Amino acid sequence: MTHNSDVVIGTESWLSEEINSAEVFRDDYITFRRDRTTQGGVFICVKNYIDCRELWTDDDFEMIAVEVKGMGPKFTWEIVGIYRAPNEDMRFIERLAAQIDYVGNSTKRSIIGGDLNLPYADWNGNAGGNSGTQALINSLVWENGYSQVGDSPTREDALLDVYLVQPESLFTSSSIVQGISDHFGVILEVEWEESGCEPQVERVVPVYKKTYILGLQTFLCNKFAVWANNGSCLQKIWNNLKNIVYECIERFVPHKILRKIRTLNITTRKLNN
Repeated sequence: MTHNSDVVIGTESWLSEEINSAEVFRDDYITFRRDRTTQGGVFICVKNYIDCRELWTDDDFEMIAVEVKGMGPKFTWEIVGIYRAPNEDMRFIERLAAQIDYVGNSTKRSIIGGDLNLPYADWNGNAGGNSGTQALINSLVWENGYSQVGDSPTREDALLDVYLVQPESLFTSSSIVQGISDHFGVILEVEWEESGCEPQVERVVPVYKKTYILGLQTFLCNKFAVWANNGSCLQKIWNNLKNIVYECIERFVPHKILRKIRTLNITTRKLNN
């Protein structure tokens, strides 16, 4: 886990119930697994300082969901890890749509990530639903409000590892990195604020490089004579000067509002070829 992500989604873990998570995963992560008896498997690791819980694990298909809690519904994410083998039944997509069940939940934040082995699928809704597979994909994406945010191939020229996010407005960035198998890893960032942290107060800061210089100079020239001839002591003279500077900044320097948004950094990895 070179990139020290907050959340890691892994596929083809090839783990079984006989293998303890402590034997494989770092102890600064909480690990949720959906193993398969032969090869395959999917897992989600979440940094151990983050409040999280398992939501569900599918009995028939390799998919698992974890809730990563934030300060409220707006910053609480459902993370779904998925792996579909190349020749697996397309009922996988139907089951996934049934599990996420977005309809009627306007506050839900959700990310689906993993390897679906569908190199010819159109995740952006540009293809018609003539084929059964594409019709299922269109239904999954559009009826549940998802957007595919990764646009780079993850194995040779094929996009096999997908990231479906909703709402797309909270998506920040995505990139690919060298993987540890024949797939590239994908790094995704979305807006998030941790549960239990103090709300960040908005700050109004001056943008000095956009100062109206001519207006400021004229203002200072007009104020200088008054300032130089007033003040019975050093402290009063100093206070008068500060007030003039503050007034200059308020009148001739534009301001902007700053508020830092915490991002949730998520990585997907395929572990075996």
